[in-house]
Amino acid sequence: QTRIEFWKKCNDNFVKNSISSKAASDFFFNQANTVFESSAHEKVNSIMERHLLLTLAGHWLAKNDSVSLHKLEEMEKQIWICRIARQTLSTDEGSGKSRFSSHVVANRDLTFDNLAKEFSFSKLPALNAPKYLKLEALAFRESQQTLTKDEEESLKFLIGRLLDEGSVHEASRVCQYFHFYNRDVSVVLHCRALASGETELDKLHTDIQTLLVAREKTSESTSSLEDWTHIVASSPDDEVVISLKALIDECIHGRNYCRQVLCLYELSKELNCSYDEMSAHDPEKVLRAILSSHQPDRCRKAQAFITTQRLQPETVAELVAEEIMQELSASSERKGSQKHVLNPAAESQAFLQLAKLCQDHTLVGMKLLDKISSVPRGELSCITELLILAHNCFSLTCHMEGITRVLQAARLLTDEHLAPNEEYGLVVLLLTGIGRYNEMTYIFELLHEKHYFEVLMRKKLDPSGTLKTALLDYIKRCRPGDSEKHNMIALCFSMCREIGENHEAAACIQLKLIESQPWEESLRDVANLKKLLMKALTLFIDAAESYSKDSCVRQSLRCSRLTKLITLQLHFLNAGQSTMLINLSRQNLMDSIMSLPRFYQAVIVAEAYEFVPDWAEVLYQQVITKGDFAYLEEFKQQRPLKPSIFEEIAKKVKQHPPTDAALKNLKKLLTYCEDIYTYYRLAYDNKFYDVVNTLLKDAQTGCCLNDMLSN
Repeated sequence: QTRIEFWKKCNDNFVKNSISSKAASDFFFNQANTVFESSAHEKVNSIMERHLLLTLAGHWLAKNDSVSLHKLEEMEKQIWICRIARQTLSTDEGSGKSRFSSHVVANRDLTFDNLAKEFSFSKLPALNAPKYLKLEALAFRESQQTLTKDEEESLKFLIGRLLDEGSVHEASRVCQYFHFYNRDVSVVLHCRALASGETELDKLHTDIQTLLVAREKTSESTSSLEDWTHIVASSPDDEVVISLKALIDECIHGRNYCRQVLCLYELSKELNCSYDEMSAHDPEKVLRAILSSHQPDRCRKAQAFITTQRLQPETVAELVAEEIMQELSASSERKGSQKHVLNPAAESQAFLQLAKLCQDHTLVGMKLLDKISSVPRGELSCITELLILAHNCFSLTCHMEGITRVLQAARLLTDEHLAPNEEYGLVVLLLTGIGRYNEMTYIFELLHEKHYFEVLMRKKLDPSGTLKTALLDYIKRCRPGDSEKHNMIALCFSMCREIGENHEAAACIQLKLIESQPWEESLRDVANLKKLLMKALTLFIDAAESYSKDSCVRQSLRCSRLTKLITLQLHFLNAGQSTMLINLSRQNLMDSIMSLPRFYQAVIVAEAYEFVPDWAEVLYQQVITKGDFAYLEEFKQQRPLKPSIFEEIAKKVKQHPPTDAALKNLKKLLTYCEDIYTYYRLAYDNKFYDVVNTLLKDAQTGCCLNDMLSN
């Protein structure tokens, strides 16, 4: 660690004191040649130190404008000798020598490497000469190898890493330094040569031609090339594309560079320019050209280009935001703001596809918000669209801070610009585009005040169905008395259940109005009472119908039962009877049911209040006390006369002082009991011996009873 800091301090002092580049380079080069290896396990550290010193020497050498390319290449070769040696030793360490030594290497490696990367000169334009990308760079294919087998393996590994990083120039140079043939380097350079037109398919190196021929013999379906690498749908007759795809599949390291080559080749064909022109352009300029092309498949092309070029999210976000801004401004100038009223948020979908080109959607949202400040004050439609799109970006990542910023900006835009300028079309667009209705009820209020509320009920505005729910919620909370608006919204969106709820609530209000004064007072103005009941009846009928349309069976049935109750109440009033059936309390229900002369009337009242009466008590009062056997006949037609009912009635007879009429009616009632044993037992218990004897003597019942009694 001390030595590393010392060399860094030396370099800083040279810079501070403006030492000549040659003197500084010579100093570090001489020091590199005197690095001392104190012991075997220090060998890796010594190599790393030499690597750093040679890098510093090359760094200073590159500052000299008069330095020859040969010297720079020789310096880089020395650096690569260190890298190969270190990789070879590191591989040996990994095979299991000393754990301590390996640990030291790991710690020192990070520090030395970071400093070496800081002063690396491998990206110098002078070194990255076009000649290293030519196929002539592979002329040493049959040259004598200068490395041991282990060193070759290390070099192969390091070159593979360079290719994966996209450092094709350096990989090609290193192969030349050591007269080393690498298959992947050959594949990569052939890809570029084919795309640029520097060579023809019949002039490829023998090994590549052999590879392509072998590839042709295999099924095309075995290709592993991802679909996203294609800029356009290539012609099946394009031999270059077919060959490039085959080479990409064969490439192990450097495959992404080959994808870039194919991507740029297809793009050059699309834009009618040469591959060299396309590859010479800055990737940002190429992406900007793709985005501004306005072609239907530009997003697919852009995505392929971004992926193969490995463009940073920050760069992509800025370019996407710029393109969206330009298109919105142009659209606003052409059409004006009123176009948005009938087609809310539709255009945002195309822009959202652009925004999704960047992996970091939040970053795009922030860029779009930043663009708002540069929009001319009069371009309200452009600002509105930017807010909507920024919100969509933040929603994709659930970025609450961004969403909050959009909502605040939307409120400010509405209050200070859209409302004063009566841009209600843009207000509706802003509301439906952002879609956070609970946080934007101020827009509901504004549109209601300005008589623009009905615009929200256009079905095209609400494909997801969330707006209609928000509108109904707003009416219920903020304007509970406006049933007309409620029904208008519900009818507009075919919300049958909500219509039913509204009708039912209105009907209950009519019943509450009747309940608000004593029944006797209501009877003094029968005409008004009937009027209120008819209103309630009509509303309950409509409610039941609306509920049934939405398959709300329970609610529909409830309203139908209340409809029958009100109809029965009107029947009594028309007949001049004052019996009260509506608005009954729970404790008065039983008395009211028992006072009704007909069984069907009792059923209507019981069902309307969802009340289950003691039918044994009702029958006792109607049949035993009053002797109304017609009531019993009606009961029998609709409900089964179970033995338990007869037993309950018989108990009630015993609980009251017996009268001749009651006993006579009980005796007659028992004849309706179809259970012979219950009939016999109750007759016996109540001392109806003539009935008992008749049952025992009867041919049909006697045998059965005798068997049961004997058991």
